Amino acid sequence: MHISRAKVLDLFLDTPECNGHTTAADVLWSGTPILTYPRYKYKMCSRMASSILTSALPGGEVGRQARADLIASSDEDYENKAIRLGLGLKYGPDGRATGRLSELRRILFTNRWESKLFDTRRWVNALEDAYEEVWKRWVKGEEGDVWL
Repeated sequence: MHISRAKVLDLFLDTPECNGHTTAADVLWSGTPILTYPRYKYKMCSRMASSILTSALPGGEVGRQARADLIASSDEDYENKAIRLGLGLKYGPDGRATGRLSELRRILFTNRWESKLFDTRRWVNALEDAYEEVWKRWVKGEEGDVWL
């Protein structure tokens, strides 16, 4: 139900101080674009949504352009992007949307199964590999970090 509610949004406006975390992932799973602004480079909570969004988008030029449209670099850029995306969205008599927001929604929704963010198999495999590595090191009496 929570994710279904996100589907009715045209654009999720993320807060710059402390970004959406799980909510951002849920909104992206619904296909709804997120506009975010990682205001503080030194605060992880201000960069979370841009990282989550980047992982949800495809690679290549399509993903690069989508990131440029959805990740702001300043307060003014955040406001300008929100206005441009909002004003560019039009609904026809059949209820279908056109404009960049509609394109971004399609990109997010149709690519979600291939995205890094929602690639559960890759994540589970990496976690299992890490468990194996930790076990091997423990058996040998070694210590140290294991990176996924």
